[in-house]
Amino acid sequence: METIMKIPFLFALFAAIITGLIGISNNKSMNQTCMYMIIAMLIFYFIGTILKTTITGIVEEQNKLKEQAEKEKKERENQEILRIEKENAEKLAKEQHLGNILDLVADSNLDDGFTPLDLSQAVRTRMKE
Repeated sequence: METIMKIPFLFALFAAIITGLIGISNNKSMNQTCMYMIIAMLIFYFIGTILKTTITGIVEEQNKLKEQAEKEKKERENQEILRIEKENAEKLAKEQHLGNILDLVADSNLDDGFTPLDLSQAVRTRMKE
């Protein structure tokens, strides 16, 4: 971007140098050559200014398009995440309705076939081994 800002000056500089070389090679007087150089500098400075504004506009437009594309991409990602979360919530809701919930209450009289091993019995058998 910094180089783009220098375009008018560089155009004017090169135009003046070329005009000066042409004037010297054609054996023009110094005053006439300087006048042509000044005119060329002004014309090419304005051309460079127009070119600079055009290029700057193009660069800014591209930056806006990139930012807009990034925003759209982030929005799509967020929508995808929300969709996945919604699907997971629906799956969980369906699983809860299938009767997979097991409610056990402490000190219930349900016989589930589990008998705890006495610690003393486990220690004795271990000592005998």
